[in-house]
Amino acid sequence: MIKCGLPPYLECSSRGDKRFSALYARICSRNFNSIEEIYQSSKRFPPGPDVDMFGQLTDWKKAKGKLPINLTEVVQLYETLWREYLAQSPGLIHTLVKASGLSDMFGQPGHQCQAEILWKLRNEYIQSRG
Repeated sequence: MIKCGLPPYLECSSRGDKRFSALYARICSRNFNSIEEIYQSSKRFPPGPDVDMFGQLTDWKKAKGKLPINLTEVVQLYETLWREYLAQSPGLIHTLVKASGLSDMFGQPGHQCQAEILWKLRNEYIQSRG
């Protein structure tokens, strides 16, 4: 579990507020695909079982939890996807601003975590408002 801020925490996962779950957050400009699907599909791997000629796993779900060879690229993409999602749904940033803390019960240190990214974006928004 990953927690940012102070309790009470807004749970950002499929077991909490689904609007802040990468599995449910869909981006209109990306064919309504979920952040999770886009992110996992963007990971690239060395040749091996279930890896196609482009380094992509045959099923994006199999990429979950696996360390890709294009880590820097997909880390940047993950944040970009959340920025795009919040831009298409501006009211959601206000929900984040009201929260004293965010959590992700499935979050693991060293992996991309929606609570951590959303906390960062929340704080950026607050700072930009002065």
